[in-house]
Formats: sequence, C-alpha cells, structure tokens
Amino acid sequence: MFKELHIVCILGLMISACSPTATEKTGELTTDTTRPEVVIEKERNDSIETDQLRDVATNDTLNALANVIAGISDTGLIYQYIQNSTDFRAFSKNFNKRWNTFDSTRLMNLRKFRGDEIAKIVEKQSTLFYPFSGPDILHAQAFFPDADRYVLIGLEPVGSLPDFKKDGSDSLENYFEKVNTSLNAILKFSFFRTQSMKNDLKNEEVDGTLHLLVLFLKRTGNQLVSVKPVTVDSLGELKYVNSFPELKKLKSNTRGVEIKFIDNGIKLKTLCYFSVNAADAGLRSNKGFVSYLNKMGTINTYLKGASYLMHKNYFSTIRNVILDQSNHVIQDDSGIALHYFLEDDHQWQYAFFGQYLKPIPMFAAFYQKDLDSLYKHQGSKPIGFGIGYNFKDRNSNFMIATKVR
Repeated sequence: MFKELHIVCILGLMISACSPTATEKTGELTTDTTRPEVVIEKERNDSIETDQLRDVATNDTLNALANVIAGISDTGLIYQYIQNSTDFRAFSKNFNKRWNTFDSTRLMNLRKFRGDEIAKIVEKQSTLFYPFSGPDILHAQAFFPDADRYVLIGLEPVGSLPDFKKDGSDSLENYFEKVNTSLNAILKFSFFRTQSMKNDLKNEEVDGTLHLLVLFLKRTGNQLVSVKPVTVDSLGELKYVNSFPELKKLKSNTRGVEIKFIDNGIKLKTLCYFSVNAADAGLRSNKGFVSYLNKMGTINTYLKGASYLMHKNYFSTIRNVILDQSNHVIQDDSGIALHYFLEDDHQWQYAFFGQYLKPIPMFAAFYQKDLDSLYKHQGSKPIGFGIGYNFKDRNSNFMIATKVR
C-alpha cells in the first residue's frame, strides 16, 4: 500500500512541474516548453513497471539563462544579445577549454570508478543525501546517477538567478570573472574551500550556490524543468516561496532551492539545496528541518571535504540521522569518524580504497589510529585519482560503509 501511495506522490510532483507560468507564485521564470519523453520507473512489489510520461516540460527561458551562466553557446533568440557580447564569447571560449579538460580527465575517472567499484557495492536508494556539500552536485551525480532526489546542505546562501539587462548597461566581465574564481577549488582539488566560498558566493555578482548548481547541471547535459525558492515549515514539509528576493528576507533558519531537471537518461530528477546550520545548536532551533531529514526515509549518504565536523560531539544530530537512515555511507576520512560506526547499534561492513596516511596539517588533530589500523589489516583497492583534502592520488582515501543489520 505504501509503495502505491509513493508512486502517486511522485507523479503529482511531475505534473505540477509541467506548466509553470508567470502568475504562479513560485519565483521561477516563465516557460516556453519542449516535451521530451520521460521514462519513470515504478516499483510494484517485486517488479519494475516502466511508464512513458510525455508531459514533463523543460523551460526554454530557464535553460537559455542557464546556458549563459555555464558559458554554453546556443542559437536561441532569448539571450542572443548576451551570446553575441564580447564578454560572453571570451568566457565561453576559455571555459570550454577548461571544462573539456576537466570532463575528459577527472569526470571520466569518477564515472569509471563509479562503474567499476561503487555500483558493485552500493544499492540504489531514491534519495542521495550530501551534507556539507556546498554546490557540489557534480560529484553527487557522477557517483550516484541513479538517484531520483539529491538533498544537499551547506552554510552557503542560496542566492538568486542573475538578471541580465538587455540594454547592455552592465558589463558581464565581472560576473564571469566571479564564476571562474568560484570554480577554482572544485575543478582543481575536487572540493570547495569553506573560507573561499564565504567570499566567492556572497558578492553582488554571484550571490549564492544557485549559480554553480545550474552551471554544473547544464555542463553535464541536464535540461532544467523548474527552479523554485523553498523553505521548510515546522512540520518538516517543503514550502514554496514567492521569489528569491523574498527568500533572502525570510525569517527562517532554512532557506533552499528546489531544481527539477531531466538527466541524460531522460528521467525526471529533483535537487534540493538548503542553506542550514547543521551543528547541534543550529538544529535545536530548527526542529522543522530535523523533521524534514527524518522524513527522507532510507537514504544513501555521500561525504567529502566535510571539515571533520562530524568527528566533533556537537554535530551529533546530523551524524545520527546519517547512521540511522543510511544503507550506505560513502565518504573520505573527513566525514564520520570510524569509532562512531563501531559504536553504532547497527552493524557495518567496510570497503576501503586508496590509502589512509594522515589528514592534511590543518586537520592533523583528526588522525584516526583505528582507521589506519583497519586499512592495514583489511587492505584496500587503488582509487586511480585524487579526491578530498588529500587530493594527491597517493594520499587519497575512500570508504564505503554498508549497513548489515
């Protein structure tokens, strides 16, 4: 009975995203639509039934704007005045080279590792939870392309979609320069630097994670359906906000964005990013968001570049959500300390990759003797690329913890 109700809920969300208009108070752009064939898989007891849902509409205006943000040239008329500008052409030319190098090296390695290792161990869950992520939908989708919903959280603000003036009164050079700068760490080191993001994602041009979320989604071949500002009420239910300016002024501990998109497999997906203080003190005054997390149900969790926050006592709430609700926790050593898995009421088994040496000097205090010992005792398989704070290949570590019971 539960599965049937779940299916109805999913279809309801799809239909509501089909035809957004300017009169709907969702804060999204008006839509010109194309309607690709969307494949939705439904589970009924022991069988998978595939439906063809043809009425999920992509938003042409939104995708044209996203192409500008991502430096992707198109032949559409909507933002032709920007596509023809010197600033855009320079950014597009330079970023195409930068992205193509990244895609053909690092992203290719991530996808190969996913197919060779992760997919053989990690069973699909509808929701992929990625706390302390910043705007890194890039690694989430590369490692977990079969998730239906991605829930990302971080301290960084949501921001708003840029409003490019048609009269050309504003130079776009500053905007594209800020976009380029904000991408330096993730493209070079595989993670966002917390301190850098405080400046990179809190300025007049690039005012939050939304710019990079959209850029990554477009650059990896996704088509956008809707972008809506959201919050979470006291019962843990998602609530839409009228506009992104209103979201910024909202008196709430939870500000977020919901992005619906169609991936390369022609499946409708949902990305939710929330700007939230995930420390115990922050969540004590944000019971609604804790309820939202609990309502995610069974999940898989990915952790990378998490600043060793959940090694600390005062991140116990978010840590317990992960341990209680996750079937698999996929992480580097900056995620949840090994001793919390060993002390957990559930039993876990582990697969190790790369090698565990020691944290970088900034986090030297979080060396785990028990993890070092288990790596040496159990052994590990090579990764083949660098990831996390120890991004140099010989130092990188990667662990998959699987809940046994």
